[in-house]
Amino acid sequence: MADFTLSVWDYVIIFAVFSVSAFIGVFFAFFGGRQKTSEEYFLGSRQMNVIPVIISMTVTVMSAITYIGLPGEVYILGPKFGLMFISKFVCCFLTTTFFLPVFYRLRLVSVYEYYDKRFSKPVRYCIMVAEYAHSLIYSGVVIFIPSLALSTITGFNLYLSIVALGFVCTFYTTIGGFKAVIWTDVFQAIVMFTGFLLMIIVGTIKVGGAAEGWRRAEEGERTELVDFNPDPTVRYTFWTIMVGGTLFFTMINGTKQSVIQRYNSCKTEQQAKLVAWFGILGMGLVELLAVICGMVAYAFYAYCDPLTTERIASPDQLTALFVMDLFHDTPGLPGIAIAGAFCASLSSISSMINSLAAITGESVIKVYWTDLSDETYTRVIKVLSALLGVISICLAMLTSFMGGVIQIVLSLGGIFGGPGLGVVSLGIFVPRADARSALCGLISAIAICLSLEVGSRVTGSRSQASLPVSVEECEPIYNISSYITVYDTTDEYTTLAPLPSDDMETVAKQFSIFAISNLHYSTISTFVTIIVGILVSYLPGSKGPAACDPVYLTPMMRKYHMKRHGQVVKIAEGGNHEIYSKVPTEMIEIEKKPDQ
Repeated sequence: MADFTLSVWDYVIIFAVFSVSAFIGVFFAFFGGRQKTSEEYFLGSRQMNVIPVIISMTVTVMSAITYIGLPGEVYILGPKFGLMFISKFVCCFLTTTFFLPVFYRLRLVSVYEYYDKRFSKPVRYCIMVAEYAHSLIYSGVVIFIPSLALSTITGFNLYLSIVALGFVCTFYTTIGGFKAVIWTDVFQAIVMFTGFLLMIIVGTIKVGGAAEGWRRAEEGERTELVDFNPDPTVRYTFWTIMVGGTLFFTMINGTKQSVIQRYNSCKTEQQAKLVAWFGILGMGLVELLAVICGMVAYAFYAYCDPLTTERIASPDQLTALFVMDLFHDTPGLPGIAIAGAFCASLSSISSMINSLAAITGESVIKVYWTDLSDETYTRVIKVLSALLGVISICLAMLTSFMGGVIQIVLSLGGIFGGPGLGVVSLGIFVPRADARSALCGLISAIAICLSLEVGSRVTGSRSQASLPVSVEECEPIYNISSYITVYDTTDEYTTLAPLPSDDMETVAKQFSIFAISNLHYSTISTFVTIIVGILVSYLPGSKGPAACDPVYLTPMMRKYHMKRHGQVVKIAEGGNHEIYSKVPTEMIEIEKKPDQ
């Protein structure tokens, strides 16, 4: 329901944000190198400065789902998601120690080249198709979410918002390439952080200060930060986050095309590792801000729940309502906060378009049109980027008719991303793994996780009781004591319904494998891929570890593998790099000495 309208100043600010983003694209199209080569278009000529790349990496994974959806999640389930920040340290170590060195030293444009060189083209295309479909649908959802929230609260036309958001992003990404994506991310990060800080500071003041906010959180049973419950069906526990969350973000930061591009755009490997550490921890900081925002929103609505009173229909609409309730009497401030949501979408969509164009260009166009000059290839890629943007806009339109698709897309990230992490892990840690073992592990993991997801939706198993809410300061229409709130992580939010306590005890005692938290999907799919792959690698017909080129292994495993199989390691005369005797000529310089 549309309770508010935006002022002229709000629209001016939103228009200004879109205009600056578009101008950055124009600048890099005509003055910032002009994006004439594919390496410049996809990697900024591998000469990007560290600070903008760190900022870009911080916000590129942060979409409107984080900016809008996570505060609503915290409002319903409490601040336990904040523990995800601790898991980022483990993710940083795994990424910089095992994954980043391999991809950086191979100097790839597309991470999917690794699957081809280490295993085979079928492995490459299986993972590419799954990732391609998921990324396109996800980009449509990321455009749709802020547009829907704005439309629901303010009455702004949904489809006009979708077209404007999608067009601006497609425009600057297509003409400006990777450099435009990086520098618009920097600008958009400023807007996003400003939006978060405005909501947190003003919201805290309006509830009577941080101490009063915490008191209200204690009343609402929302001060538990860590839950050591071993039950895998509980969405946010210490074990779910530290295992499932760590693997999920390692999958994103260690294997995803959009992130690997940022590593490979740096001048040196040391700079790439710096980007990984600060970028990943920056993601954790953004999530902490979203968690704090959700806690402030709960304190603000502690005595008049907007879901119970049907001011909103879903937790995903909470942030937009919170913004308008806080700032509706101050022209311009709602525009800044809402522009932050649009920027969160722009940063994610631009990265997806650029990375999908890189995947398609390196895996399809260059494979089938080998005689294209680099300049012609770059022009084709720009057309492809524009087409991908149009497809994202169309999918965002389609999303408006598919109510349950948002959570489906989020689950697909674990279903298809986990096997990708598993295949890369096989490639860098298991020399005897080959194309057959990788394919068997990949297919097995996808089949199992898809079965879990379909089963959870058919049985309706993945529901979790919300923390208590109150309407005591609203009009006396509701009898909250006779209801409990059930937050269904599959269908986002189910309406209030009477449920006797005896039934609740019965439900609590039942366990269904389909009720497993979808954060565990990455864990399950990764380990199924690795275990099945290792087992299959021992079957007759496998080539064995000696056939593995050590350049595709992680540094620690590479040294062990070469020592065991008699491959020679020596230092290049007058050089600073180790040379492996059994590698392709173009891969001569691989590993720096420890003192470099």
